[in-house]
Amino acid sequence: MRVTLILNPGAGTGASADGLRTAIEAAGHQVEVREAKKRKVAKALDDPGELVVVAGGDGTVGRVMKALAGSSVPMTILPTGTANNIATSLGIRGEPAALAQRWERLEVRRVDVGSVRGPWGESRFVESVGIGLLGELIHPDVGDDIEGTDEARSEARRLARTLPAPLRRVELDGEDRSANYLMLEAMNIRCAGPNLWLADHARAGDGKLEIVRAVESDRSALVALADAFGTSRPTFSTEQGRRLRLWCEPDELHVDDEHGSELGEWTGEGEVEVTLEGLWVGVLV
Repeated sequence: MRVTLILNPGAGTGASADGLRTAIEAAGHQVEVREAKKRKVAKALDDPGELVVVAGGDGTVGRVMKALAGSSVPMTILPTGTANNIATSLGIRGEPAALAQRWERLEVRRVDVGSVRGPWGESRFVESVGIGLLGELIHPDVGDDIEGTDEARSEARRLARTLPAPLRRVELDGEDRSANYLMLEAMNIRCAGPNLWLADHARAGDGKLEIVRAVESDRSALVALADAFGTSRPTFSTEQGRRLRLWCEPDELHVDDEHGSELGEWTGEGEVEVTLEGLWVGVLV
């Protein structure tokens, strides 16, 4: 196949362009390597060949998925990031050479790309949208440098123990779900944030959001989840839905790995609507 490899060499394991090129060519494919910067991704997708391959973390993978949504060209992942939430949720694991050998035998799976509308405008997401713990973990004041480190684990534990649980106005498919939330996540896949496995029943491609709710009475379970840091399953209440509405301030929200304060001009409390509306990308899994 003619393959376009979009690479973020600074992600996680720091995979090299030469090493990945060698692995892909050894599997019998032609490959063109492109950088993962936003403007260069858009240009690379003008003529992506038969398959787009993303080597990087969730930020890079999600950026390409959002850009490819609606295209007939499939993609796949070489998981070289720190958390690798998207690859893990889709069951994509292994070394690049072994994965490349299997591409022609794999099936294309539909993965939804969601939509978020709020006071800043509209954004897309692949992993999750929510308020509470995960939004606090990616706050600009915390910094990107702690991802995947012991410091990130310590911060997750601290927040799980001390985070307030204010009353939030929330609606799911028109039904009131308002409560005092420590964490509320609309999940498209099973993992989010610093590799926290939150939604066992999430199935990317079924057109349904998996809503994960942690209230004050769930604090001990949230602390246990932070202590385990991705190695155990949660025990929070979940349910499926198609349209989530919540009211929050920009400092409380995250959309994938973007903090609400980074989305655009927005002050005060505003309504945020989260949906899966038929936009998707095909992924080899």
